[in-house]
Amino acid sequence: MTTALIIANILSFIGNTLFTLSTIIKSKRRILLFQSANHIISGVSEYMTEAYTGLVQEASCLLRNTIFLFLKTESTRLKLIITVIITIIAAALGVLFNILLSDGVWYGYLPVIGSLLYSTGVILAFVLPISALKAEVVLKIFLMINAIAWGMYGIIVKLYPIFIFNMLNIILCSIAIVRAFILMKKESSKVLE
Repeated sequence: MTTALIIANILSFIGNTLFTLSTIIKSKRRILLFQSANHIISGVSEYMTEAYTGLVQEASCLLRNTIFLFLKTESTRLKLIITVIITIIAAALGVLFNILLSDGVWYGYLPVIGSLLYSTGVILAFVLPISALKAEVVLKIFLMINAIAWGMYGIIVKLYPIFIFNMLNIILCSIAIVRAFILMKKESSKVLE
């Protein structure tokens, strides 16, 4: 393992740790700040390993978070429009970067697909008229799909913390889905009584 690859893995570990820590923070602003720090640090590690499509996805998430940090509106419609535009641009740039900089390798599409599907899940969870528990299930399912794609990508580009933290995400999402289904079952049995 080269020195650059070791440094890239250390940075990836730090970034993914910050992202995971963001899941236990209550403040939306701090969540976005922790995740943004992850996107910067992980982007550097991906650049160091020439994992360009991952870098594009990190940059798009950083842009979205920055807009949400400084956008002084509660307009759900505006946030939805911004999310859709950034998601489309990120997917297009991810495909373009993969073709131009990575010779169109198949695994270069994994972070693009994962991020695109997760963004779609986020949009669905906030747009569909469903309960908070059902929205959580939708988010967790799409997050699991995203984690599978990113985990595979992490192994292939030799950024092993990406794989490890995404496997942790899959486990945590599975637990959250089971918990949500148990709560939904309890709610439906109360309604029947």
